[in-house]
Amino acid sequence: MDEIFIKKAEFNILKELKTIGFDKSYMETAQKKYKGNAYKIFNLKPFEANILKQICLSLGFDCAVNRNTVTCNCEKTDCLIFATEAQYEILIEKLEKQPFRLKKISQLLKDVINKKLTPLKIRNTIFDWKRPYIMGILNITPDSFSDGGKYNDIDKAIIQCEKLIKEGADIIDIGGESTRPGAKPVLIDEEINRVIPVIEKIRTINKDIVLSIDTRNYTTAKAAIEAGSDIINDVTGLDYDKNLFEYVTEKNVPTIIMHSNKVPAIKYNTYEGNIIEEIYRFFEIKINKMINEGMERKNIIIDTGIGFGKASEENFEILRRINEFKSLNTPILIGISRKSFLRETFNVEIEEADLPTALYSAMLADVNIHRVHNVGLVRKYLEYAKSIL
Repeated sequence: MDEIFIKKAEFNILKELKTIGFDKSYMETAQKKYKGNAYKIFNLKPFEANILKQICLSLGFDCAVNRNTVTCNCEKTDCLIFATEAQYEILIEKLEKQPFRLKKISQLLKDVINKKLTPLKIRNTIFDWKRPYIMGILNITPDSFSDGGKYNDIDKAIIQCEKLIKEGADIIDIGGESTRPGAKPVLIDEEINRVIPVIEKIRTINKDIVLSIDTRNYTTAKAAIEAGSDIINDVTGLDYDKNLFEYVTEKNVPTIIMHSNKVPAIKYNTYEGNIIEEIYRFFEIKINKMINEGMERKNIIIDTGIGFGKASEENFEILRRINEFKSLNTPILIGISRKSFLRETFNVEIEEADLPTALYSAMLADVNIHRVHNVGLVRKYLEYAKSIL
């Protein structure tokens, strides 16, 4: 049986009603009625959904379900609930006393509605998530799409690291393997030889800056943590190397899991279904698996994988609906810096893409971590956003 999970519903209620198979003849009328705080519940059996709908109606609000639910002529259904905060409190109390999996819905609703990120202390930095944090990119590679070859000398890498810190970076993300479309895999020994000397050198001159290792390999990640890195950033979402999954969950290492379908990235792979729900399901399953293996939720950070196997319109759709991922109750990272979908949309060269990167970062100022090349410009635009929002 598919697990039940809950997320904040899209603002476009008509679109959400269509996705669950709601009665088309009543859709326009229903759209006017279904207002308030909307949550979507996935994978209910018809009898569970019917009970849920009746409870909602008895409390003075509605629950939209698949049109075949009432006759139980469907295997499962997603549900949309529209209610005020006070009504949700009563619903949670009522569901607590119900049979089947309705009691579980009570707890899930409570968790989603009352979500609050737990502060994360790394070295001398307390990430309280009350402001956006900036992750500066430091590629120790000859072939990264934006700055390949610029910093793959240790002295140049240290100079760039100090520059990023001076500009306001809260985290430095160090990578030794390019994941751009068409990039060739790097041998693990070569990756280690690129990044470990840089991490060790940074730690001799700066004990406080938070460091992240951008790798999909267990051996590299472990060596980086032992050398002084604090966070593991895996673009495969811990799907590439099972030893890395076991390592981070056993050691409770703060970890960024990214949604991707192929590494190196494929440029376009338009999704046939609902891309937001597909990504959300990926994270729901992965986060639960990590927690079941002993990982603390506060140590899990999600990255929706902008530009990794997603067409331009899909990337913009993710950005527009990024707040729906807050239901997962984990910090959210976005990595849009100088990505091709921005360059193509605004018809600019690589470094000219820093301006649209900064503009979108300001528009998404409530996202927790912004992974960027031009730290100074993004910091400035985030400060602008803070002053007007």
